[in-house]
Amino acid sequence: MLRKLLPPLAVLGVLCAAAPALAEHARPLRQPWAARNAVRVEFGVSNPRGESDYWNDKAREFTGDADDFQDFSLGVHYLRMVSGRMGVLLSSNFFEGEADQVYIDFVDDLGFDIPHTTFLETASVNLGLLFYLTDPRAAVAPYVGGGAGIYGYRLEESGDFIDFSRPELPIFTDTFVAEGEAFGYYLQAGVEVPVGANWSVLGDFRWQRAEDELGDDFRGFGELDLTGWDARLGFAWRF
Repeated sequence: MLRKLLPPLAVLGVLCAAAPALAEHARPLRQPWAARNAVRVEFGVSNPRGESDYWNDKAREFTGDADDFQDFSLGVHYLRMVSGRMGVLLSSNFFEGEADQVYIDFVDDLGFDIPHTTFLETASVNLGLLFYLTDPRAAVAPYVGGGAGIYGYRLEESGDFIDFSRPELPIFTDTFVAEGEAFGYYLQAGVEVPVGANWSVLGDFRWQRAEDELGDDFRGFGELDLTGWDARLGFAWRF
């Protein structure tokens, strides 16, 4: 777990270290900073945890693990302040990761690997609360938050597979897909650094938890764990 937390913690640490210099060059804060609305856009990486029936079965049969799916993520959020330090956060988050995998114990008749590619896409809509630990207009404004929402996903495996229902173990090419939604929740922490009357830069770490029973082409494969973390940098515009 500590190894997985190091990247997002490093991002937050770098931003905290740079915050005083950024604030020093910021324009004087004017009245617009007191506006109750903000749009936040964040770019970073996401990493699924991969602790469920589906992920465990894949680890036994194929090369690689859930860390191979670490990839780009995007967050678009609307913040409505309801007091000096507390706001309601409506957020949408998007992630798409993929990994090439081969069977661990099997090769084809020519001794070559039997490959396929797994794709995982998620999109979520959450409603939560965000609490600033200092005045949001401070040179460095740390915050924490949490909430819940719906996590939609699309899981796809495309490539070559072995038909274990036949004694000759033939290899076939196909694509398998499962789509669904799961209820989940998240916790977050970060820092916001004002760099103008209306603008600020962000460093954010979010941990989410969600899982769903697989259906469609993956019916019978157990639960898909969508739990994982996001580490991002971004900006906010207040109005």
